[in-house]
Amino acid sequence: MKVKSKQPRKQRKALFNYKNHQKSKLLTVRVADFVREEYGIKSLPLRVGDGVRITRGEFKDFEGEIIEITKKQRAKIKEATFDKADGTQFHPAIHISKMVITKFTKEKKMDPWRARMIERKAIFGFSEDVLTGPKKQKGEEDD
Repeated sequence: MKVKSKQPRKQRKALFNYKNHQKSKLLTVRVADFVREEYGIKSLPLRVGDGVRITRGEFKDFEGEIIEITKKQRAKIKEATFDKADGTQFHPAIHISKMVITKFTKEKKMDPWRARMIERKAIFGFSEDVLTGPKKQKGEEDD
């Protein structure tokens, strides 16, 4: 997945030609502290419908819902808008590195793929015996 070329045009081409499972890794965003304490995860791939807070740039401290994710690692947020000269509004694309997830999609329940990912990545979900490994018996010795 690492681009080996130093040429920007080849790096951009590689970015556009990534497969879906590679793109989801690129769209991973930090999770807010209060959500991190609840779920025990540090980051998750961004999804349409997630609630985010913008941490840098012109829209700093805006909170809103993701309405679209573009191919260039950018997302459009419902609450962040600019006014054009003719009076219409548009949603600028904001890079995902400037966002923090504050809440997950508003569905009735979380989709199974994301729930499994949270279970797998959860920091606080492990029991102590899993973290320390199996204990050796007194009669067993290392070879």
